[in-house]
Amino acid sequence: MPKTFWDRLPPRQYMAAQEQHLVRFIRELVYPMSPYYRELFDYNRIKPGVIKTLKDLSCIPFTTKADIAPLPEDPEIPFHLVLRPEGEKMKSRAAVRWRQRLLRLTHGKEGYARLLHHEFSPVHYHFTIGRTALPTPILYTPYDLQRMREAGRRIFELAGLDRRDMVINAFPFAPHLAFWMTYFAVEAVGMPALHTGGGRILGTERILEALERLRGTVLTATPSYAYHLLRLAAREGRDLSNLHTVILGGDGLPPGLKGKMLELLGKVGSERPAVISTYGFTEGRVAWSECRASALSREESSGYHLFPDMEYVEIINPETGSRVEEGRDGEIVYSNINWRGSVLLRFRTGDLVKGGVVHEPCPYCGRSLPRLGMEIYRTSEYKEFELTKLKGTLVDLNAFYPLLSGHKDVLEWQLEIRKHNDDPYDLDELHLHIAPAEGISRKYLERELYDLLQKEVEVAPTRIVFHSLPRLLQRLGLETKGREKRFLDMRPGAPGFRKVGGPEKDEEETGSQVPLSLDEGKESGEE
Repeated sequence: MPKTFWDRLPPRQYMAAQEQHLVRFIRELVYPMSPYYRELFDYNRIKPGVIKTLKDLSCIPFTTKADIAPLPEDPEIPFHLVLRPEGEKMKSRAAVRWRQRLLRLTHGKEGYARLLHHEFSPVHYHFTIGRTALPTPILYTPYDLQRMREAGRRIFELAGLDRRDMVINAFPFAPHLAFWMTYFAVEAVGMPALHTGGGRILGTERILEALERLRGTVLTATPSYAYHLLRLAAREGRDLSNLHTVILGGDGLPPGLKGKMLELLGKVGSERPAVISTYGFTEGRVAWSECRASALSREESSGYHLFPDMEYVEIINPETGSRVEEGRDGEIVYSNINWRGSVLLRFRTGDLVKGGVVHEPCPYCGRSLPRLGMEIYRTSEYKEFELTKLKGTLVDLNAFYPLLSGHKDVLEWQLEIRKHNDDPYDLDELHLHIAPAEGISRKYLERELYDLLQKEVEVAPTRIVFHSLPRLLQRLGLETKGREKRFLDMRPGAPGFRKVGGPEKDEEETGSQVPLSLDEGKESGEE
């Protein structure tokens, strides 16, 4: 595949071009055409002309998920982000009027209408996953879909793929980014692919058969489901020697889980495989990935390679909102460049990144693209699951992923949050459900996990429940749900709550009560 123009530009050049594109985009398209941002600018008395550099973006207020989410009383809120070329502000701009006249003259009335449709008519929808609010639609025009194809082509280029590869897309079929990003990437490169829809649609056994019989060279899936597929393939003795690349999305990839997957790939015959992590969010329109050379290395990853002509990423202090220096930790803030459907400026993702953004050439592939740090904590993903104080400690659920998914003796896990005796005023409890590796002592693993979580998260589970692997896979819904149920909130009043006579039991599980804290003398809430 040809190398992308932006790959080799020095940082000064691509940042200057990025600045020019973004400033023109705001002046000529966003302010005149976006109902949401026109109202925001006018309310805050911001003139588009004052934005001349990337630093000047700081005068624009942040946009948050709450600002763009639909409400029952106003479900049209997200559609105010869509650019509309027919607004009065557009008609008042002389440059726009002259451009419209020229296009009508050169393309005719029907040709001009087709151009407008291609550039500004929404034809494709994605949705954020709704948990506490209504799902938020993100709209794409045909122009946007072309850009999405190009972003997908670049990811496959970073992964070292070409038309000779065969892709098995095992992302769940849904109006979400991961499945469709893969679909359009494959289309852009022109490579053969089977879009399975995941275990819920085609079924795990048939996906494995497809990988084997079609000699799939690339697998795309969520980390949990890819691990499930490879674990089953190894157990069944399947020949997946053609599989050389696994591209993962939808969730983070803990180093321990990556190590498990590489070990399984070796067992099914894959030689020198690459397990490539990606990062994306629905509002960002595309995903970003690490390069193949970085994925193959046992050293620290170089980070997610960004597209400077498609977005501008700032890193801010989440407490103050001010920008941090290059390479420093902070919250990811995202702005579109030259998109047409749902346009966002200074969108606070709620995701915290270690190492921020760096502009040095990648030490593995040499590309000069800006890179986002690999360690990203998605604080917004399970925000409604933030616990009240447990023995004086607030629990961050993101911390459980690397500890449990990467543990060598844990095949699968699920965390259940309950109230003692289902009393809404009583203590919060954490019930950890575990499928242990074969031959592992349950007493040993129970103590190991208790000590590990007590040390790293500062709160140990109230109860550890052991399951057979099939039983826990059923609880997780890996093969029946669009997204695995890794966390269950069973507290009274929570969406998943159901009244039961005690902790959920079945004939396959065994469990034991372990202390919530080593300090048994304090009541919940005491410092």
